Amino acid sequence: MNIKYICSLMLVLALVWACDEPITIDTATAEEQVIIEGMVTNTAGRNFVKVTKSRSFYETGSTERITNAIVTVSDETGNYADFVHNPSGEPETEGYYYATGDFIGAIGRTYSLRVELGENVYEAQDELLPVTPIDSLAQQLTDDEDAIEDRGPGPVYEVLFYAKEPQDRQDQYLFKFYRNDSLIKDSPSDVYFADDNLLGETIDDIELAGYYIPGDLVRAEMYSLTREAFIFYNDLNNLINSDGGMFSPPPANPRTNLSNGAMGFFQASAVATKEITIVNED
Repeated sequence: MNIKYICSLMLVLALVWACDEPITIDTATAEEQVIIEGMVTNTAGRNFVKVTKSRSFYETGSTERITNAIVTVSDETGNYADFVHNPSGEPETEGYYYATGDFIGAIGRTYSLRVELGENVYEAQDELLPVTPIDSLAQQLTDDEDAIEDRGPGPVYEVLFYAKEPQDRQDQYLFKFYRNDSLIKDSPSDVYFADDNLLGETIDDIELAGYYIPGDLVRAEMYSLTREAFIFYNDLNNLINSDGGMFSPPPANPRTNLSNGAMGFFQASAVATKEITIVNED
């Protein structure tokens, strides 16, 4: 089973579809929407909130980064953290807010996000559920033509993923893969997710995205998802796979846990990680 075919999706903020009759789009009346992407985990360094604005239909380039929001995260026990904008000052993290101090999430707690932007307030909640451990990663030599084209001549390996899926609860997962600390995807817009109905009791011989050569450090990350987060990703998948035909339902924004008309999702996740360094088997 190949995880690259479990599910791939990309976030599409505006779609246009065609039919036999011409459609005129009134772009002048399209209102900007706030987009919030947030994550709280049980691991330091992975907690952030990103705040941007949507573009009008004919605009190109990156979305506008919002740098003047007031962002806080709290839990039901009274723990509270301010998230400050771009403390490193790096251009690539404009619009990102990071927790002050040593804030990390705890399994079993529900986290509440509050984003104040002028007179508008956006809120969301998500529970941080447990994640199953990753048992192991294993390398396997491949002669796939795509692998050779991607990594060049010489031994090229794929990496296989193994874990046991608990049967006493319902789980949903998000997967991320890294090669030498760079995020690896089979296409730039891919996101990989699944639930335990698809994965079964054991997660065996699942191929990670990408191909690897000796010396590469490979890291797999597995994030727990609430059912609401899984539905959000599933809605996105349905959105981008609509064929736009006359019998297809009209596209709709994915369901979100954010209030006040904001797009995006606030996610709380436990994280399991496993690493392997590729060695030459010759």
